[in-house]
Amino acid sequence: MQRSFCILLMLLMLTLHTHAQNERVAWDEVGFVYAQEKFQRTYRTYLETYGEYVGPLEPVRFPVASDSLFGWIREVMGMPDPSLSKPFQGEIHAWTLASIDARTDWLTRFGEVKWAYLGNNFFTPLDTVATPEIRAYLESYFGPPSQTAVETKQGDETPSDENGQFEYWFVVNDSIPMMVMDVRGPFDRGVIVATDQRFRSFLYRMRQSLLAVAMRTEPAPYVDYYYNFVTEKWYSTGYDGSEYFLNQICRPNLTLGRPVQASS
Repeated sequence: MQRSFCILLMLLMLTLHTHAQNERVAWDEVGFVYAQEKFQRTYRTYLETYGEYVGPLEPVRFPVASDSLFGWIREVMGMPDPSLSKPFQGEIHAWTLASIDARTDWLTRFGEVKWAYLGNNFFTPLDTVATPEIRAYLESYFGPPSQTAVETKQGDETPSDENGQFEYWFVVNDSIPMMVMDVRGPFDRGVIVATDQRFRSFLYRMRQSLLAVAMRTEPAPYVDYYYNFVTEKWYSTGYDGSEYFLNQICRPNLTLGRPVQASS
C-alpha cells in the first residue's frame, strides 16, 4: 500500500513538473491536471494496442410506425399474411360448390386438369355406407349436386364418365379442384373423390377433411334419376325423409330437368 502511494505521488510530481514548464498551475487545478494526464496515457496505450481507427458497428434497425403499414394494407385488402402460410397438407379450410349454372365456368377453369381418383378402399363410413345414404348426407350439407344423370344424358360435358348418378364439383382452399361422385348409383357403397394429380398423395386426407363433417349431419330428402348402362334401365332413387327408395321407371323426359320430390 505504501509503495503504491509513493509511485502515485512520484507520478503526480512528474506531471506537475511537466505542466509547470509551460504554465503556472493553481493549487485547486492539481486534480484536473492529473486526470487529464491520466487520460492521455490511457489513450496512447489504447492506440498502441488497437490502432488509431475503430471499425464501425453493424447497423441496428429501430422499429418505426411504417413497419406495420404493409400488414395494415394486407388486412384492409383481405390479402393473406405470408408469414402464416403453410404448405398444403390436405386440410381443407374453405370450399365452394359449383352450382348448376356455374358448371361452365368451373369446366373452363379446370377442364385441362389431369385427375387422380380415390375409391372406397378403406373401412370408414364413407367406404362402407350405401351410396344412397351418403348422397342424402351430401344433400343436407352441400345442397344439390353440380351435375346429375339428367345433365349428363342430355350431353353436358363432365370430367368423369357418363354412367354416374351425381357429381359434386368443388373449389377447395380457393384454388384446388375436387370432385365427389358415385360409381354405380344406388347399387354401390361409398363414393369416389378426385382432385388434380399434383395433390394425389393428399387425397385421403382431403376426402376426410371435406366429407367427415357432412356425414355427421341429418340426411336430407332428395330424388335422382339413374341409368344402369348394363341393364339399360332407368330408375328413380332417393330418400323421402324416412325411407330410401329405388323404383324402376320408363325413360324420363330429360327436357323437363331434374326430378322433383313428390309431396306427401
